[in-house]
Amino acid sequence: MGVAPMSVHYNNFYANTLGRSVNVNVILPEPLNPTGEVAADYASGHQLLPTIWLLHGLGGDATTWLRNTTIEALATQYRVAVVMPQTERGFYTDMVSGPKYWTFLTRELPERLRFMFPLSEAPADNVVVGNSMGGYGALRWALTYPDRFAAVAALSPVTDLGRFRVEQATMMPDFDLAFDPQHLEDSPVSLGYLLARVPADTDLRVLMTTGSQDMLRAMDVAMRPRLAAKFGNQFTWDELPGRHDWPLWNQQLGMVMHWLYRGTFKAI
Repeated sequence: MGVAPMSVHYNNFYANTLGRSVNVNVILPEPLNPTGEVAADYASGHQLLPTIWLLHGLGGDATTWLRNTTIEALATQYRVAVVMPQTERGFYTDMVSGPKYWTFLTRELPERLRFMFPLSEAPADNVVVGNSMGGYGALRWALTYPDRFAAVAALSPVTDLGRFRVEQATMMPDFDLAFDPQHLEDSPVSLGYLLARVPADTDLRVLMTTGSQDMLRAMDVAMRPRLAAKFGNQFTWDELPGRHDWPLWNQQLGMVMHWLYRGTFKAI
């Protein structure tokens, strides 16, 4: 039998938290019957699906991962649902001057998507992955709620907001619309602040990747020992030749999926 097909759902709905309509794309595996074939009777094949919450970077949208990577092929291979929300340039935070993207991401989005699609709520079936700004969002979500996820994978993430504000001012001149620059280290927007508060007995698995010429490499290298100290052998570091771009992230994505199914999701 060949690889079972997927369906891609392009959703647009009114987000109460944001006060406007948003786009969220979802990849779903087709339901299988007990023999492993695509179910003719959809009710008989109904099952709650393991889910990857896949977050885009600065300047991206709900289509970015679909257009720039092999995520659909990988989701087909591993038979996992993938949710790709759109949050503009909001850095997955409740902006100082703007929408409440953090509340949308962590509360409204999971509730709505689990109502609309057969997505498992079990922590063992949920992981969050993101690149660049989305890598920050993924780490912040998982470190804030380590009991909601089995794993988090951050590709070239922003790990130091203060440093990013200074070093990448040209890229994000609107940074201060998202964050209060006076409270980048002493509040829950800081990954270091959150890391210190993760329970010592957490089962969360963490992967961080970077490129050899990645513009955010220095801050990620600095964060590496802090994650290693907290998570021990539950932390994985990986790096490849490359820059802060889609050729690198597409290559890393296959490694991330292999890592997830080697130690997080059940074997397929």
